[in-house]
Amino acid sequence: MTESVRTSETIEVVGARTNNLRDVTVRIPKGRVVAFTGVSGSGKTSLAIDTLHNEAQLRYLEGLSPFVRQYITQRNRPKVDRVLGLGATLAVDQRRLNRNPRSTVATITGIDGHLGLLYSRLPGIGPGTPPGDGPLSSAHFDRHTPEGSCSACHGVGGLWQAREELIITRPELPLFEGASPWYAKWRSAEHAFIPALAEKRGVDLALPWQSLPERFRHEVLYGTGDEKIEATVDMPNKNETSSWTYTSSEPLRGALAEVERVFANAATPSAKERYLPYMRKMPCTTCGGTGYDEIARSVRLGGLAYPELLEADVREVRAWGERVTSGLDTAQRAVGEPLLQDLARRLRVLDRLGLAHVQLSRSAATLSGGELQRTRLAAQLSTELSDIIFVLDEPGTGLHPADKAHLLDMARELRAAGNTVLLVEHDPELIARADWVIDMGPGAGRLGGEVLVSGTPADVAGHPRSLTGHYLAGKGPRLRRTRRPVGEGAGWVELHGLSAHNVTADMVRFPVGRLTCLTGVSGSGKSSLLGALGAGTEAALAGTATDTVRRVTGAETFGWVAVVDQEPIGRTPRSNPATYSKAFDIVRKLFAETDEARKRGIKASWFSFNAANGGRCEVCTGYGRKLVDMHFLPDVWVVCDACEGRRYTPEALEITYQGLTIDGVLELTVAEAVERLTENRQLAEALKAMDRVGLGYLQLGQNATELSGGEAQRLKLASAIQRGSAGRKAGLVVLDEPVSGLHPSDIQRMVDAFDLLLDSGNTVVVAEHDIPVAASADWVIDLGPGAGPDGGAVVAAGVPDQVAEAHTPTAGYFRRYMAGLPLLDGHGDH
Repeated sequence: MTESVRTSETIEVVGARTNNLRDVTVRIPKGRVVAFTGVSGSGKTSLAIDTLHNEAQLRYLEGLSPFVRQYITQRNRPKVDRVLGLGATLAVDQRRLNRNPRSTVATITGIDGHLGLLYSRLPGIGPGTPPGDGPLSSAHFDRHTPEGSCSACHGVGGLWQAREELIITRPELPLFEGASPWYAKWRSAEHAFIPALAEKRGVDLALPWQSLPERFRHEVLYGTGDEKIEATVDMPNKNETSSWTYTSSEPLRGALAEVERVFANAATPSAKERYLPYMRKMPCTTCGGTGYDEIARSVRLGGLAYPELLEADVREVRAWGERVTSGLDTAQRAVGEPLLQDLARRLRVLDRLGLAHVQLSRSAATLSGGELQRTRLAAQLSTELSDIIFVLDEPGTGLHPADKAHLLDMARELRAAGNTVLLVEHDPELIARADWVIDMGPGAGRLGGEVLVSGTPADVAGHPRSLTGHYLAGKGPRLRRTRRPVGEGAGWVELHGLSAHNVTADMVRFPVGRLTCLTGVSGSGKSSLLGALGAGTEAALAGTATDTVRRVTGAETFGWVAVVDQEPIGRTPRSNPATYSKAFDIVRKLFAETDEARKRGIKASWFSFNAANGGRCEVCTGYGRKLVDMHFLPDVWVVCDACEGRRYTPEALEITYQGLTIDGVLELTVAEAVERLTENRQLAEALKAMDRVGLGYLQLGQNATELSGGEAQRLKLASAIQRGSAGRKAGLVVLDEPVSGLHPSDIQRMVDAFDLLLDSGNTVVVAEHDIPVAASADWVIDLGPGAGPDGGAVVAAGVPDQVAEAHTPTAGYFRRYMAGLPLLDGHGDH
């Protein structure tokens, strides 16, 4: 076979050494659905995304401009001898999840652009016509532009205002003894005037707030108008050994105005956050909270104004599109039909990916990790391109078993259109249905990086060294966990008056000291309930209020709350597992205690790559890389020429600890560090915690920007394990989709980590689609019955065996799992 014929049918990778790949050479068939598999950290993402997709992107950039070419040296390319037969690629990499508050479902998928064009070009369908004589553009329907934003709130949609119910949270208690979190601590000078006001009005502050005279309560909250209140206050100095006397005579502003004043004067975002518990974002009265100008609020298409349409969910927008299409006249058809057809295709993809319940205006920050991943996936799958290589990183993440069949159908449709689909995937049920499998391993990190099998799913299933093959053959070990009983004497934390997105309930309760799993189809409300539990409990411990929960009982059991989400641990190469876990603080002290460092008078801070005037490389300021502005293209990180990516000066690299340089420690994997860095107990415990959650393959200095959402989440879990074992009081740990991105063989380690937390007296609550994990929990809360407005109710709760008897989609899969049947072949028999 000639090379030209071969490369038209395959992608050939020769000598790939990116990250942990060990001189990998492999042929990948084109026009097929190809699954890249292996345990977490085995090298599948390094091959599919960091080698193939990145090489394709660099070739594209080099073809655009000589300006770009000067920055792309051999050092910045994937480490590979050659790649033949590689065409254009589109990738959805779960390490690049964008949670910008301005990003919404509409903006991520490009639907906002289609709607802006439709509203600006097709005014007059249905009641209402555009005001004014000027021509409309899509900018009039973008609240972040001068043309489209509300003149009063500039597109923000509202203003932060102090609220009485957030300042006085327990009116049955005295003001200074629990009625108000605002007055629980000294927060402003007005605090000192309240006793003087009470004395002047003859009010006893020891009485419950609700029994105090109405005039006095109004003045505490809204001020005394022009009436001055004189007060003399003894203020302690910082050293608390002396005090000074402060006398003043001025009107009281009142707590509401005072909160807004100190919020407005707070200089930093973190300072402003201190006052947000006493405030709510109230809708702008001019635009009704939409953020849009009068034109966007007035023009109607298909019976709806633009802001109204954004508040509709995907299912409703599909119906709207059909109405608009049927109402087009001959002149409008030429402009409207192509836009409406493309819009319909994007909405259909969202629907099939289990996102029919999501509103177009839904912020990226409020989506679960799986929902956000699938929203980005929908943007790529909506294309009608052919001969494209789609690289999809764990597309099954966050999908209920009932939704996975649609994902397979869409991959096959892309294949039928002449494309190649490369799936980085852990789910045996999806892998078994791929055309071809490239299984990496045999282990993780430096124990991986080889191609174990490149063949059909049956070939992988028959390979004796493939862990993935064991699961494909149905021989993988089942998840093992001994459930902890939830008896009559169990303690409970209870959420009363719950209202979070689509979840509403009078009361939902969770057993203390147990593992609880929230289940339900995608969009049933699991992430919303989990968020309400975390925020509500944190607020109860702080004595503040939250919008989502009216009251929390049982929170006094906890001393702390850890929300273990998939948010990045950092957005620059400065953040890494060593810095996040605080292990690097200890490492720097150990280096400073060496004889050579002491002789030179070097302190621990000198070894920080975040501090100037120390041992870091000042050319890249300790990044090891430099960010190059590509003007009209995305910025690119390139390796620093001065330190060759090592972050430090030659002088810093002369000092060693146990034979390691400071950058040599950062190059260790967690598993290697566990073996080598054993002398310091605190360091050893931090490293062991990361190893226990399955991150042994990660390098200590691996850039946070290269970590997947699941890896970031497991780092946070390791931190919670340390806190849970060291804390004097038990904590509440909540995790959203904690086993997403994990090979079945790694899920056992994650569940064992939950039990480590429980052994220390903590409580663990997870939202999870993985049926084996859910079936191993001590308590299950099943939400549904459907998604979006059709979900949000607790449809079953109890031990797994009780939930399996219910008539819900999840219960059907519980029954299949408990009977030892494959999950994807059934549809829940609900």
